[in-house]
Amino acid sequence: GLDIAWSVEASRFGPALLAQTARGVCALQFVSGDEEAEAWLRAQWPRAALRHAPGQARALCRRLFDPLSEADGSPLALRVQGSNFQIQVWRALLAVPYGGLLSYGQLAEKMGRPGAARAVGNAVGANPVAWLIPCHRVIRAEGALGGYRWGEERKLDLIGWESARLSREEATA
Repeated sequence: GLDIAWSVEASRFGPALLAQTARGVCALQFVSGDEEAEAWLRAQWPRAALRHAPGQARALCRRLFDPLSEADGSPLALRVQGSNFQIQVWRALLAVPYGGLLSYGQLAEKMGRPGAARAVGNAVGANPVAWLIPCHRVIRAEGALGGYRWGEERKLDLIGWESARLSREEATA
């Protein structure tokens, strides 16, 4: 069976569940603590062997959320499960540039599925790896933030942080 090592680490956006298999990161969720983290993992991966490993993802958490950390540039492997449609949506999200925003309708059009904005929105919301598959970059067509599973305030923080980092990089380029 699948072996998942998990821990809840402190991130600049609040406590984050980070879970990994031998094949890659399978969860990045903002949580209230260990209990919520473990319950979510059990619901997502009912047959997996869960191993609580406090601190195991501290370096990964730093790499993801600390712009001054020594990023080791190697690509991160993700191990996610979803329907074919969900995976198509998550792939399309990965193509949205850092600091970029688009609407659910625009994302549906990019996928060649105009008119599927609601289905796209549901798939965006089911994303198991916050931040890594950047669902925070999708907003409503009229410019409203739209929902975010971990709260609109956190979504705004993520968007603002990316935007600020992008501005800083452009200023030093």
